[in-house]
Amino acid sequence: MKKFYITTAIDYANSRPHAGHAYEKVATDIMARYKRLRGYDVAFCTGTDEHSLNVQAKAKELNKDPKQYCDEMAVAYRDLCALYEITNTDFIQTTEERHKKSVTELFKRIYDAGDIYKGKYEGWYCKSCEAFYNKTDLTEDNCCPTHKVKADLITEENYFIKISKYTDRLLKHIEDNPGFIEPDTRKNEILAMLKSGFRDISVSRPGINWGIPLPIDPSQTVYVWFDALINYITSAGFATDDAKFNKYWPADVHIIGKDITKFHCIIWPIMLMSAGLELPKKVFGHGFLLNKGEKMSKSRGNVVDPVEMAQKYGAEAIRYYFAADVVNGEDGDFNEDAVKLSFNTNLANDLGNLINRSLNMVEKYSEGLSGKYDESEADDNMKNLAAQEKALWKKYESAMEAMNFSEALKETWKIIGMSNKLIDLSTPWNLFKNGQKAALENVLYLLLEAIRLTSLAIAPVMPATAEKIWVKLGTAYDMKSLDLEKEMQFGLLKEGTKVSKGDPLFPRIQSEEEKEKNQKSKAKG
Repeated sequence: MKKFYITTAIDYANSRPHAGHAYEKVATDIMARYKRLRGYDVAFCTGTDEHSLNVQAKAKELNKDPKQYCDEMAVAYRDLCALYEITNTDFIQTTEERHKKSVTELFKRIYDAGDIYKGKYEGWYCKSCEAFYNKTDLTEDNCCPTHKVKADLITEENYFIKISKYTDRLLKHIEDNPGFIEPDTRKNEILAMLKSGFRDISVSRPGINWGIPLPIDPSQTVYVWFDALINYITSAGFATDDAKFNKYWPADVHIIGKDITKFHCIIWPIMLMSAGLELPKKVFGHGFLLNKGEKMSKSRGNVVDPVEMAQKYGAEAIRYYFAADVVNGEDGDFNEDAVKLSFNTNLANDLGNLINRSLNMVEKYSEGLSGKYDESEADDNMKNLAAQEKALWKKYESAMEAMNFSEALKETWKIIGMSNKLIDLSTPWNLFKNGQKAALENVLYLLLEAIRLTSLAIAPVMPATAEKIWVKLGTAYDMKSLDLEKEMQFGLLKEGTKVSKGDPLFPRIQSEEEKEKNQKSKAKG
């Protein structure tokens, strides 16, 4: 069986999950589910980054042991995964013993390669990032470009990795492998950094007791970013399970936020080069989630709670929104108004309406049984829909392989739109009334086939919804054994399949104004 190894970035354990965490996990999960439906053995890792001074400070503030605090926060992130139907196969905490073994072994390999040296470092340090910056990277008032807080000028003696030794080799790798960094905007940023000169960076911090001791100097601890990056090979079995590591490494794709591409596209590959390990096949840097065009922040009071949103609108509606309305790789908006609009327009009005109308007509005009499609009896409108349904798989596959989920759903929704339009143009009720049996059978079959193909296309995005649709269609699809490519071909709905309308899948979300109007109407009635 073909393997596919995919990861999210691991999340700082110093705060509870926010909308960005949910988005990244959902996007990664959609790809993981898609690959499983293509027959791949998928390993999917997420987790928490725990050896941070910010984590230690937060634990101290709460009068808790750092490890105890990290374990509690890990539960919050695990719960987020469960709430959003995330199918990760591993959840790593960087305080685990397996990770300490992995970090120690990788450090030794880099040291043995002659790529670690001791030196004095002076640089601008952001406490929030726990990272050093060049003066040119800061804003005019010496603030971190990400967190907008003052960076401190720090001088300390620590250990460095020879980044500069490998920059030419990395540049060649990027040029020889165009898909290594995506999207192109991220790749161009990284190329600019490398070509402008990238300094050696520290891999340790002195005088810190929260972290993994440096194997060659216990007075220092492994720098948190060096430590965190190694989680990807820890999960794959590095230093603990050779058979597993040989099977799953290199990773097929790391999905990360655009603010940490420097670490994943420069530092991490060079660490692996030095240690003699293969590089990941792809690093994909997604954009930020905004709220009505503004970056979310607690100070602005515009942070959207992903747990509250899922509880209010359903996790599947949020998963759909992330996939359909946020272009992967670009910044996207995430707020209640946008979610409501997406739900009512795309799910309730488009897909939900199509399912309800179509199944109702099949029950009414065909005793709930599917018919067949006869192209010789089809008019142009029917032929156009059939052609779109036949073409869906190739378009869908191309978009999904590129992790362009919004495009994949856009192609799917074209079929939904054409199907709803076909109902209006063909007026099945008139076909039934006039005894036009062949035309009616064609229309109903094309509508059911549109629903079937749509249900398969949304399976990685809205798995529970897909399964509910399969019940309505009387199909026997099993998510664990489903062959997506095989089943997403036109004409596979068997003649005589029993369908059942059941309850609506997507009741419209009403505004307070609509609710009040309906209540007044009921009172009058």
